[in-house]
Amino acid sequence: MRIDSVWMRSSVVAGVALVMLLVGAAPGSAQEARVFFVSPADGSQHSEDVIDIEFGAENYPISAIPEGFDQETGTPRDGVGHYHLGYDTGCLDVGIIIPQGEGWQHFGDGSNTTTLENAPAGTYELTVQIGDDQHRTQEGLCATISIEVTDGQ
Repeated sequence: MRIDSVWMRSSVVAGVALVMLLVGAAPGSAQEARVFFVSPADGSQHSEDVIDIEFGAENYPISAIPEGFDQETGTPRDGVGHYHLGYDTGCLDVGIIIPQGEGWQHFGDGSNTTTLENAPAGTYELTVQIGDDQHRTQEGLCATISIEVTDGQ
């Protein structure tokens, strides 16, 4: 009987450990949050009149700003944000409110796609940065790429 109970305890412990590994609950398994461009690719060249831009995030929830949220007096949700796309702006320091206009496009509706249309030939720096409900930048959640638009000839 003793062998059976030792075997059963060992099996239960091994099963629990396996489940923890599969669901990511093991110590040190937490993935770091990041934001990135799905498209276009860094360093890519484009001659099209319309360039599709898509960005994504891992291990950080993206959501629309809640309806009726007062950005002046409201308390932003912790650990939730939305995208902002900067054109030739670079990443802003952590804790800065991302300006309206001034080279920034806000995606407070939670979306992650847009288009760059009829851009003159040249090199462009695109920056995706996550902000909270007050548009305040978040630690480590910014990425920048460079693309070139050619005249198509």
